[in-house]
Amino acid sequence: MHNELLALAHWAGNHPARLVLGCEGAVAATVPDGATFVISATQAKLIELQAANLVQLDLVKARALIALEDATPEQLAAAQMDPATEAPSADALAVADLFAFPGVHFALHTQPIPVNQVICSPRARQFSDRRNLPDEILACGQASVLVPFMPPGLPLAKEIRRRIALWRDRYKTIPRLILIQNHGMIALGATAAEVQTITEMAVKYAEIFIGAAMMGGPEFLKPNYVTQIDATKIV
Repeated sequence: MHNELLALAHWAGNHPARLVLGCEGAVAATVPDGATFVISATQAKLIELQAANLVQLDLVKARALIALEDATPEQLAAAQMDPATEAPSADALAVADLFAFPGVHFALHTQPIPVNQVICSPRARQFSDRRNLPDEILACGQASVLVPFMPPGLPLAKEIRRRIALWRDRYKTIPRLILIQNHGMIALGATAAEVQTITEMAVKYAEIFIGAAMMGGPEFLKPNYVTQIDATKIV
């Protein structure tokens, strides 16, 4: 699993679409024991991530911190399987919560330029809620979760939890793509390959969305078609 996670990090760091630069982004995956997960360390560069830059945490302990009013670095360190390792990414608490969903075993946080162009604009809600093309639905689902910016760490984890609860009440499924305004996106999947596909599709459709907006659009698919395509997986 570690090798697969490192390969995902290097893929993101080397991607021609400049998914991450410098210390941007994070990768994470559940461990087969089902009780822990691994995430890249804070300030680690995905392009050069090594096994020593991976931090293993207890899922239950990490999730429990989200219910607190505040979480200290000492409390987060207590959730690490080896407190002597580096501090985990600020995404650790949010990711721990996302791994509670069945079938979600990998998460990739990136900051692609086209996606950030949209979610830093007044059209962020349109991009998250509507769909333009069938393959966008197949890769990214009927809609994405849109989360307003909150400081990384506990505040963001709490807001992601709240927004996903509202989103799931409407769509009755598990999200594949979380858009964080002014802060990038998180792709969720059962495998590293699935996360890669969702990430690349989100970038592609952000570019399409931007182009369509410049030409007077976009013209979105009707909601009944979106539901049908997502349900049948037929294009």
